Order: sequence, then C-alpha cells, then structure tokens
Amino acid sequence: MQQYKTIIVTGGAGFIGSNFVHQMLKKGDTKVITLDALTYAGNLETLADVDDDINHRFVLGSIGDKSLVDYLLSRYQPEAIINFAAESHVDRSIDDPGSFIQTNVVGTYGLLESAKNYWQQLDGSARDNFRFLHVSTDEVYGSLGDEGKFTEDTPYQPNSPYSASKAASDHLVRAYYHTYGLPVLTTNCSNNYGPYQFPEKLIPLMILNAMSGKTLPIYGQGLNIRDWLYVEDHCKAIEAVLCKGRVGQV
Repeated sequence: MQQYKTIIVTGGAGFIGSNFVHQMLKKGDTKVITLDALTYAGNLETLADVDDDINHRFVLGSIGDKSLVDYLLSRYQPEAIINFAAESHVDRSIDDPGSFIQTNVVGTYGLLESAKNYWQQLDGSARDNFRFLHVSTDEVYGSLGDEGKFTEDTPYQPNSPYSASKAASDHLVRAYYHTYGLPVLTTNCSNNYGPYQFPEKLIPLMILNAMSGKTLPIYGQGLNIRDWLYVEDHCKAIEAVLCKGRVGQV
C-alpha cells in the first residue's frame, strides 16, 4: 500500500478537511500542507490544537490563486493533493450561485492545471505514485425516493447550483485523467456528521438547540430522508482510496 510523506490538503480548515488533517497528522510520518481561504465554511479553530511545526503548515489562500498553488507544489514537492475545497451549502448556492461556480468549477480547474504541470515534470516513481484525490458529493446523482441507493454508475442529475457545480468539477477531474493521464481519484460521499461541523447543519443545530432549550426546526413537512456518514469513518475511507484506489476510478 502506497504511503505518502507529504500531501497538500485544500479546504483543510473545513469540517471534513480538518478531520482528515487530524487523522493524517496522528500517523506521525506524514507532513500536511493545509491550504484554506477561510470562507464561511473554513474555521481555524478546527486546527487550533495543531501547531505549525515540522509536520504541518497552514497557508491562507484560495485554490483559485494559481501562483500560490504553483509555489506550494514547487516548495513542498507533495506526493498527493486531496481536494476538499468547495462552497458546499445548498441553500447558499440558491442565493449566490456565482461564488459556487467560481470556487467549485473555476477553482478546481486551476488546481487541476497546476497539478498537471507539476506532475508532468516529475520523474520515475514520483510520477507514478502521485495522486490527485477529488472529494465530491452524492448530490451530483440527484434525489432518491423512499427506497434505493446510488452507485458509482448512477447517472448524474444535479438539482441545485451547488450540486451542479460539484458535478462540473467531477467531470473536469475525469477529463484530466482521460485527456492528460493525470492520476486522479474521485469520491462521492453522503452527508457527514461529527467533530468541527458547521453549526447550521442539521445534527449540530438540533443538538445545540436542544441543549439551549430552543425549538427544533423542521425542514418542509419533516418527511425528507437523509443518509448520514460519521466524518472520521469517511476520512478513513478517503485515506484508503488515496493509498489503494485505482487511478481514474470513482
């Protein structure tokens, strides 16, 4: 199984990204470069117990800043990029779709370009072992009824500006594999819950309201069905895909 000594984690101050950063740092033999623009979805408090030392560097910046990304790739020579960076709130995407297109589509394109150019100048085993892992969402597949499940072969049917922007980024990642040979991996997860989650999300919102004696808000008629994945289980799965996943696969 491939082991990675240096990785760049984009969106690493966000909910899932920060859990992944913590997981990788606990290994003790992986250096993590965390890149995050600290929008509403990012919070440095998620990394408060991670000191910038020999195994970790936090960099404030956007995946859309190509000169910064190029510098980080040249400076740290990572063996993998794990891309969590995204605008990810469905309701916000309805009010402001432009920022979702800019980050999730244009930003991912820029990151892919930088990764491709960096990977192409690598030699031998460094070139063979490099990975670009794109973390996406099951919302690209649309909506389920009362029964059923999504699989890797489910057709894309995004229904919100958020899911449409993530679907576009997934397609770009796939295209960079088939067009340029960039060794990519894509994961599409369901809803996560756990430590460091943004408090407006359902599970932390319900817990915080209950602890404060507030009413518990119901979305619509309360009939929606959701699938939940514990974030630390998800991060273990991402690491497994990074180390053992088949290039070009979802």
